[in-house]
Amino acid sequence: MNIVLIGPHGAGKSTLGRALARCLELPFHSEVGWELACDTTWRSAGDTAEGSQDAFDREVFRRELRRDAAWSDGRSRVVETWHPGNLAYAAARSPGVARDALPRVIASCQRQDVLVQPVTAPRAVLARRQHEPGDLDFFIQVGREACAWASDLGLTLLPAVSTHLSDPAAQASLIKQRIAAGVHDPVAHQEAWL
Repeated sequence: MNIVLIGPHGAGKSTLGRALARCLELPFHSEVGWELACDTTWRSAGDTAEGSQDAFDREVFRRELRRDAAWSDGRSRVVETWHPGNLAYAAARSPGVARDALPRVIASCQRQDVLVQPVTAPRAVLARRQHEPGDLDFFIQVGREACAWASDLGLTLLPAVSTHLSDPAAQASLIKQRIAAGVHDPVAHQEAWL
């Protein structure tokens, strides 16, 4: 099973993802897009997240799909952002790339058992945590769109968690309980980023 954390930049996906991976005793796969954003061969210093980035987004999909293929044997993992988040970013800044990648993304999603965990935080917390150049409203919109993409891809959504409410270990334990109990709420994301 893939447990995918999605949400706006600064929501705490990485911190919660690592805690959840420890709690579930699974490997954690960090966000491919963030790894590329830190590499100046893919994104120049000062470039913002909302700027057009066709080559960057193509590479994100290429690497994510390659990583999927390496995990296609049914092993479980916790993954940050994954296809719903990547589609949300690409649809906003490189729509042709998102359109071209969509058939391969759909095929990959259909081959895997996936639970999606929306992650959020209040606007002031997101602003305080923001470390990537870009407009905060863009990141919030990407978080919303990632939830919409998860639904459109037919993925199962867990109720959203807000990372400012408790420590990551406690939230990971709550998510583990929800997974074990089969607690899914396909409309929970609609109220996550008010």
